[in-house]
Amino acid sequence: MWPGVSAVIIQSVHRTLASLLLITTAAIVSGCAPEPTDPSESDLSGVWQSFDQDLHIRNIRMTLQQPSPGIVTGKWRADGRTDNACVPGAACGDSSIVTGRNEVAQVVLQLLGAGTFVGELATADTLKGIMRSDGKNFHVTFGR
Repeated sequence: MWPGVSAVIIQSVHRTLASLLLITTAAIVSGCAPEPTDPSESDLSGVWQSFDQDLHIRNIRMTLQQPSPGIVTGKWRADGRTDNACVPGAACGDSSIVTGRNEVAQVVLQLLGAGTFVGELATADTLKGIMRSDGKNFHVTFGR
């Protein structure tokens, strides 16, 4: 046979096997990543508060529980009324229930009567996003 040909063939096979191993490893690792809609490993249980305004309410407080991964329930209360029916000069408030999801990519909370929060857990104790109320978006940040 020709000298050096077998060395070239061995090097070519070695490079092909190394490339194949790298591609296979990448495919396995990417297959293990969670889907964006999978339940998040974080727990939103606790008392959250935002001093931001959402249409007619402000000083929004949520008491949340997470009974199972990704499922959020609780209650909200706020100063003002969602129907804007406060008597001028008199203190008033509103409240109802919260239901929602805590997913890998986002947090979605339905504050019954007030609107829907869509955002993210920016830090362990900070939720940032928008409240969608009456067709309008309001930027809100909740802290716990």
